[in-house]
Amino acid sequence: MPAGRAADRLGQRGPVLVLTVGVAGFAAAYALLAIPSPGLWALVVPFLLAGAGIGAVETAQHAAIAALAPPQLRGSAFGVLATVQSLGNLAASAAAGLLWTAVSPTAAFGYLIGWMLLAMAGLLLVARPRRHA
Repeated sequence: MPAGRAADRLGQRGPVLVLTVGVAGFAAAYALLAIPSPGLWALVVPFLLAGAGIGAVETAQHAAIAALAPPQLRGSAFGVLATVQSLGNLAASAAAGLLWTAVSPTAAFGYLIGWMLLAMAGLLLVARPRRHA
């Protein structure tokens, strides 16, 4: 609910900004998980960050599509979102699993962090104010 309220209050770019914050939450969680730690309690903060991240992402992604896609293409845009999500999940899981097995868990999380940073950069480009000539 807080992510939805923030997206609504921030105007047209709100969903994209909330989505960016959610992706940042995932990146921070992955960074903390990449650090080997002996205790179970070391998992609390990364799992809380990941939970907040998924809450923001799930809330904002559909609102971002609705705000950014032209009305005549909105249905197709939601279909593209679902396709990209499913293929992206498959590719990321396969690559991270291979890295985890062949190299190390830290390498797998580093790979995922790289994609999160790339996603954040793209989202920030989309969210920046546009100048009209």
